Amino acid sequence: MPKLTYAVLIAGLCASSAHAAETNVNRPKVYSDIVACRALADAAARLQCYDAASKSLEEATESRQVVLLDQGEVRKTKRSLFGFSLPKIPFFGESDEEQDEEYKQIEGEIKDIQVLSNGRYQFAVNDAGTWQTTEGSWLILKNGQKFKIKRGAVGSYMLVVNGRAMRVKRVN
Repeated sequence: MPKLTYAVLIAGLCASSAHAAETNVNRPKVYSDIVACRALADAAARLQCYDAASKSLEEATESRQVVLLDQGEVRKTKRSLFGFSLPKIPFFGESDEEQDEEYKQIEGEIKDIQVLSNGRYQFAVNDAGTWQTTEGSWLILKNGQKFKIKRGAVGSYMLVVNGRAMRVKRVN
């Protein structure tokens, strides 16, 4: 849950600047300062510039004003957010086209199944939260079963197990 809280807070902070930066991504000043050092012709001045800029970047990351993520962490975060409706913002420095190519489905094994009323189930997915079926089914879910959850029409999601599908929603 803390990861989701951070994601929502970051999304809220970025939302105001996202509207203004539709085509180009706003970079933090500490990043721009490092890039600007390359333009200096004098080697000593360039080194002094890099030293000062890298110190500022280090301080910004230590104080959590700037957070650095590698592509693996971005994928893991996107998987953990699958099933939530988030606004389109340059959250990971992506263009609109790259955001459209976000996760269309996730796969894994079902775990922590709970039987609910009217033939419905609640289950957990590694790194992708807790889900519930929204309709009763004769399909019996078991721990360890392989599954896919695919995006459906109009913001819905479909759980596919053994070639059979049923609607699900993310609850946590």
